Amino acid sequence: MSSGEWTAILRGEDRSLRAEAWRTLLACAEPAYRGVVVLRNKLYSSNVLRSHDLGRTTISIGNLTTGGTGKTPMVIDLARRLLDKGAAPAVLLRGHMAGPEGSDEARLLAEELGPRVPVEVDPRRVLAAKRVLERRPDIDVFLLDDGFQHRQARRDLDLVLLDALEPFGPGRMLPRGLLREPRPSLARAGAVIITRADQVDARDLRGLDEQVRSLTGKPPLAHVAHRWIGFRDHKDEPHPAGALQRLTVVGVCGIGNPRGFAATLAHHTATPPAMQLFPDHHAYTRGQVETLLLQAKSSGAAAIVTTEKDWVKWKSLLPERPALPIFRPVLRLLFLDGEEATGELLARTLAARQPVPPQDAPA
Repeated sequence: MSSGEWTAILRGEDRSLRAEAWRTLLACAEPAYRGVVVLRNKLYSSNVLRSHDLGRTTISIGNLTTGGTGKTPMVIDLARRLLDKGAAPAVLLRGHMAGPEGSDEARLLAEELGPRVPVEVDPRRVLAAKRVLERRPDIDVFLLDDGFQHRQARRDLDLVLLDALEPFGPGRMLPRGLLREPRPSLARAGAVIITRADQVDARDLRGLDEQVRSLTGKPPLAHVAHRWIGFRDHKDEPHPAGALQRLTVVGVCGIGNPRGFAATLAHHTATPPAMQLFPDHHAYTRGQVETLLLQAKSSGAAAIVTTEKDWVKWKSLLPERPALPIFRPVLRLLFLDGEEATGELLARTLAARQPVPPQDAPA
């Protein structure tokens, strides 16, 4: 079953008998999952389960749902802002589907941020932090990519991202829906940032803001857009943002929220693009990439467009002469509002503590 078919079942878009059977089965498992999550959170909140200090200012960037809310672009943006403030950040991430070359997020982060920002992959963030400090004792900030549910690592600031297109998924918890925690867990967040805020109408955005206020007691810190400021092709040559306007293209991605990618791609092309969707963190093969190129060419497409996250896996799998050009967008976060407030919050978080020795990791 493809990622798109599975998502259609969870959202209720697939009304077949098979889909109804799946929803019924998954709904039976949902209360047990919710109970485990709620109990775990209570144990951490009451200090029965202990969080461990990483020895440096720690900022988590996370979400409530599975799938993409723009965490990796936000981590890149915050790392650059911290560098501009004179800080020395490092990124700690769990590393989905990590292979010999590391996870797709880790490779993307390393390429975007360069050697000044170490990127350490380990689901045990406490141990990852110790390894980083052994190599780079000058590091003074840890950014936890996808850290909201990782309560083993103590943090000074919890930033939670909500995707305006689908902030709570179908509204149900795993495995019936996409929520990793109940909505009231959002109250733990130090601040909430709404991503893809430009892709919904003003009334829906106001409604989401009110939901955030009711759950956290305060409005979102900021609203941001994911803007494509240009493209790069498979030869790493730059192209302007309007480069696809006259082309028929096929979009290919294996990310958590393909809806945002598809919607933005449609704004950059003359006709709605055909889409090939794969599960998040999909492990492409050489044969699969070659088949995608040949199929796109035979359909009359002039190019394939994929995400930067997919591209870091594609580029080692390409034939010497691809059947079609391959473009990937150059993505930047644009703060629609709240940029100054975000900067002030970062500054206060950095100033709030002095470095202390990291605590021992649990056995």
